[in-house]
Amino acid sequence: MPRDKPVFLASNHPTAFIEPCLMACFLDRPLFFLVRGNLFQKKIFDTLLRSLNMLPIYRRKDGGYSKLKNNYETFQSVFGALHDNRTVMILIEGSTIQVKRLRPLKKGTARMAFGAIEAYDLEEVYIVPGGVNFTYAERPRSEVMIEIGEPVKAKDYLEDYVHNANKAIMDLTNAVRPALEDCLVHVENPEHDELVEGLLQMHRSTFVEPRFPIFSIDPARFEMEKGVAEKVNASDPAALPELREAVADYMEHLGQFGLEDRTLMQRKQPPSAWPLWLGFPIFLLGYAFNKPLTLPGKHISETRVKTHEFIMPVRWAVSLGVYLVTTIAVVVATLATQWQWLPLVYAGLLLSGHFALYYLEYRDEYRQHQRLKIVPEKQLEALLQRRAQVMELYNNLRPKYENA
Repeated sequence: MPRDKPVFLASNHPTAFIEPCLMACFLDRPLFFLVRGNLFQKKIFDTLLRSLNMLPIYRRKDGGYSKLKNNYETFQSVFGALHDNRTVMILIEGSTIQVKRLRPLKKGTARMAFGAIEAYDLEEVYIVPGGVNFTYAERPRSEVMIEIGEPVKAKDYLEDYVHNANKAIMDLTNAVRPALEDCLVHVENPEHDELVEGLLQMHRSTFVEPRFPIFSIDPARFEMEKGVAEKVNASDPAALPELREAVADYMEHLGQFGLEDRTLMQRKQPPSAWPLWLGFPIFLLGYAFNKPLTLPGKHISETRVKTHEFIMPVRWAVSLGVYLVTTIAVVVATLATQWQWLPLVYAGLLLSGHFALYYLEYRDEYRQHQRLKIVPEKQLEALLQRRAQVMELYNNLRPKYENA
């Protein structure tokens, strides 16, 4: 990403608001965000959101045509931020849906890029594609892979914009699309979603990653997942039904034993039981303290949220709020009682709760391997044969245009 330059960070939008939070945490610069305007209706929310560099963008469904005129002020704020060489993040699909593909792009990014160049005679505005790829966006403790692509330069289309603004806006938007698509695990045909997901699970099983650290800049994992999707996209459609049936059959038989593909592939390296016994007291302490603090988020997300894409973000945000309030209460209690040990105890309970997350994951992995031990040898051999058949069909896929 260009430094000290006017930048639009154009991202896909698979969740309600997790991807902007991720970008804000891991990028080495402050970000401005465009947020749907109906969140700014109350004065207190308007003040809070603007203090976090959030700017309202109104759509027709946020208040009709009368609200659209309010975007003029937002556009001027965006132009000013770009003039100050800031980075403005925009969710370029315009709406949120949890799919592993890039949906149609809105033209507002291109329009604002040209507008900023006109308003301040900027030398350039860079549109940087940022792909956010969740393994399972609807699950807690899932993984995310972020890929930043090559910038698209708005000024390359400025001459066309002078003569035909609409065409230049469309051309610039169309140039951003392949650049962003290249940053995604992109499944072209929705009919192949289940097939690709099964193949990804199988490839993840053989992609050994260390348990720590949980953050990595190695692109190998993303390239592997992207490669699986691209191979299916490029394959002869006539070969895919047989592969789809083989994957579904294998996953069904795995499910009958309550197993995951990863357990089958790592059957010769089962986890030991002693960490569970040794870590149980710390787990129990962390679980007992932290579980009640996470229940409000879980309850609200499951009973009040109607949109699938908002369930996990709301659960996370409510839990974050509960922990914030709890931390403030501990600080107040410490100041009121002069119990200097209280913050240390609280910090220890938080750390033990973090430990409990890893403990539960390790316990589930251990239980998977215990379940595998009771699978009859013939059934185990049949599972391995089904898996081998899937991988043979996958490896033998041919490009759709090979014989053209």
